Amino acid sequence: MEIRKTTLTAETVFGRAAAQAQMESAIPLPQGKTLERVLSYESEALVREVSCRDGAVVVTGTMTLKPVVESAEREPYAFEAAADFTHTVRLDGVTPDMNARVFAEIPACSLTCEQGGLLMQATVELRATVFESQQIPCIVGIDGVKELEQLTETVTLKKRVLLGAAGARIGETINAPQSAAVLKASAVPLVTGLLRGTDGMRAEGELKLCVLFRMPDGGIRLERSVLPFSEQIACEPGENAAANATLKTLSVVIEEDGTATVDAALSIGVYGSVSDTQRVLSDAYDEDNSFLCRTARRSVQSFEATWSQTVQLNETLTVPAHMKDAYLPLYASLRTAITQSAAADGRARIEGILSATVVYRDDDGMKQSFTQELPLSFDTEAKGDALIARLRVLETSLTGGGRTVGLAVSLLVEAEWYRTVSFCCVPELAAPEPRKPDSGMLVYFADADESLFSIGKRFSLPTARVHACNPDLCEPVAAGTPVLIFQNK
Repeated sequence: MEIRKTTLTAETVFGRAAAQAQMESAIPLPQGKTLERVLSYESEALVREVSCRDGAVVVTGTMTLKPVVESAEREPYAFEAAADFTHTVRLDGVTPDMNARVFAEIPACSLTCEQGGLLMQATVELRATVFESQQIPCIVGIDGVKELEQLTETVTLKKRVLLGAAGARIGETINAPQSAAVLKASAVPLVTGLLRGTDGMRAEGELKLCVLFRMPDGGIRLERSVLPFSEQIACEPGENAAANATLKTLSVVIEEDGTATVDAALSIGVYGSVSDTQRVLSDAYDEDNSFLCRTARRSVQSFEATWSQTVQLNETLTVPAHMKDAYLPLYASLRTAITQSAAADGRARIEGILSATVVYRDDDGMKQSFTQELPLSFDTEAKGDALIARLRVLETSLTGGGRTVGLAVSLLVEAEWYRTVSFCCVPELAAPEPRKPDSGMLVYFADADESLFSIGKRFSLPTARVHACNPDLCEPVAAGTPVLIFQNK
């Protein structure tokens, strides 16, 4: 008897865990600046390094804070501060040979004026998904056996891989208000298309740019621009190819001719999947009862697809009762965080929070701001049975005034989808159990959901012989069905 074997390599989801890191830091003002109050701020947590250790995932990253404040002279200005963090996400059973994907979000953040500077208090939530690599031995076939009956399954496992990466640079000129200065600039890169070519893939997209200008009279003006980009990325074609772009640096400089020069550096990665398809033995027997299959059922996660969707939200925010009416809404700063994501029955539900800070001008020409937290939830079609998701704010706009302000938000939902693949395999053969075969004819009453294979295996008979004696037998065989068996031994 010759046994043919293979080994399936599966990257399975070992487990998920979350942890919160509490951060508190004194933030000094830029040299020579004074502080009267905080108008708004944007905060972002970036994961730089992830490592698995015994029972934990260690995450190192940077939290960046971009406040817009007013000086004692009521002049708005903005600056940037950063603080590094290292935090541990506990998860029993994790070992150093595992890998983890971690997303960082900021569900809570506050800035208060203190002793001529700022005190930041923030919560950084780390969501970790730990992957474990498994080597699954399987028998794929048996040769040299008399009257062999066997069942096989085709198993396809997919793994998410980086196909290629490249840097891109955007240099554009945009219009700027006369005599204005750049107060703050932010941008979100979005890949809108991925074209396959002979030398790799070309990522095409747009940079959604938002610039706050400080006007000569101390006012604030918001200008938006959409800047296209296109970059060739050398890579091998792969299944389910998708690209994402990350903003590395951004600079907006006012020129003497009343324009502004935009210089942005991007990092673009193309991701796809590689498939491993094998036909494996799930059970077998022979007429001579010369071996016994030790079967095992495996359930592993297989990468399904990278998916993204733009979600439009429209909310009405109420100016707090102690504040003056909004004469002119100026801009909004948003912070999002996912609190729960799950898939079931072909649908996926994502829940989170949306924290919006609205800056407006009142009837007296003074700048005011307030913050309101809103629940966030939406459903979409599931592309698998497990997902890893994150949110990005693409665009915001404000309308109305008085006691209410209308907020329109465009969110980008990005997710990696995984599907559970369950299959039966035979890692090894064992010595058969002693059995004295009967002779002659007998009637066997089937158990529930039996098949020709299971009945034939019970009596070491080829399935063709079982069927020949019971031509009207249908699968699955109902419990209690009489089955005629002929044995000649």
